[in-house]
Amino acid sequence: MDNSTEEKFDFANWGLSKTWQFRFEFFAENGLPKLKPTAQYKENFKALSFGQRITLNCNFWAAFFGPFYFLFLGMWRKAIALVLFLFAIKVVSIVCGANVGIASSVYAAFSMTTANTAYYLHRVKKSKSFNIFEGLF
Repeated sequence: MDNSTEEKFDFANWGLSKTWQFRFEFFAENGLPKLKPTAQYKENFKALSFGQRITLNCNFWAAFFGPFYFLFLGMWRKAIALVLFLFAIKVVSIVCGANVGIASSVYAAFSMTTANTAYYLHRVKKSKSFNIFEGLF
């Protein structure tokens, strides 16, 4: 008898694109790509092709459109948090005398790498959090 509380989802009937289905199925089977991923996640991630790894970890729409893409996906709480995060990065870069372009690049990279897990948590786990770091720890 299986006592696990994990739910099994059929993402094919969710109206998702093939790319999102791939991401959601991988996350459902292996967990999220945390800072310290599980052994199962590492093993199955290494078995993917280079293109599949990029698809799983990166979302180029989020890199280019940032909080607008999060709004498009219905994650308005995380969009607000991203705007505040961008503001904080720019303030710190101005105070430190760093190039603001570097701060924008960091922000784009952060948006690109967190969008997939944030959307998974939003759709599957019904997350209502403002925490943009949710799922990383």
